[in-house]
Amino acid sequence: MSISTTPPPSAPKKKGMGCLGCGCLVLALLVILFAALVAGTFYFGYEKIVGLTSTTPASIPSFNGGDDVYNSAQQKLTAFDHDVKNHQAATIRLNADEINSLIAHNPNLTANNAHLFVTMTNDQAQVQGGIPTDVIAQGIMKGRYLNFDTTFGLGFNSDTRSVNLELHRMQVGDQTLPQDALPALQAEFTPLLNLQLQKYPDAREFLKQVKSLQIKDGELVIETQ
Repeated sequence: MSISTTPPPSAPKKKGMGCLGCGCLVLALLVILFAALVAGTFYFGYEKIVGLTSTTPASIPSFNGGDDVYNSAQQKLTAFDHDVKNHQAATIRLNADEINSLIAHNPNLTANNAHLFVTMTNDQAQVQGGIPTDVIAQGIMKGRYLNFDTTFGLGFNSDTRSVNLELHRMQVGDQTLPQDALPALQAEFTPLLNLQLQKYPDAREFLKQVKSLQIKDGELVIETQ
C-alpha cells in the first residue's frame, strides 16, 4: 500500500502556542494531535477529502475543568519547563482532564474553531476532533470540517531521539481504516512526524533531553535527563 501519492500539507506556521508555550510540550499534544489527523488524510487521498468532510464539527465531549484544574496543569508545565531549560532531570504527568483543560484555554485552537477531546486509558490515548479544513488545506475548502477519531500509543527511541506513534484505530469522517492497513500507514508516517518535529527549534532541543515519553496508567508521562 502506498499513501505518498498526495503531497503532504505544509507544516503549520510556527507561532505562539498559548498555554502550551514552552516548546517542550509541542510534541506532547498539539503536534501529535495534528499529526494523527494528517495521517488519516494521507491514507484517504486528497480527492476523497471533500466526501469525508462535513459542514459542522463532530459532536464530541468537552471539558473546561475550571480554574483549579487549569492552574494545576499550568503549574506543572511551568515547573517542567524551568527544569528542562536548566538541563535538570524532570518528570511531568498530565491526565486527560488537565490536557482537555489546556485545550479549552488555548487561544490558537479557539481562534481556529478547532474541537479536540482527549481520553487516556492505560497505555493509549483516544483523540476525537473536528478541524476546519481551511486550517489544514490553506484555505482551499472553507466552511467545512475534517472530523476524526483516533486511538494511539506513544513511545520514544532514545537512540534516534525520535517519537514513535503506534496507531490502534483511525476514523476520518464516517470511514474507518482497516486494521491491516495501520502498520503500513504507521511505518510511512512516523518518519514524517519526526521530520516535522525537527522543524521546531524548541522541540528539537527538547528531544535531545527526553529520556522517555509514553502514556502510562491513563496519563501522559514525559521524563527528561
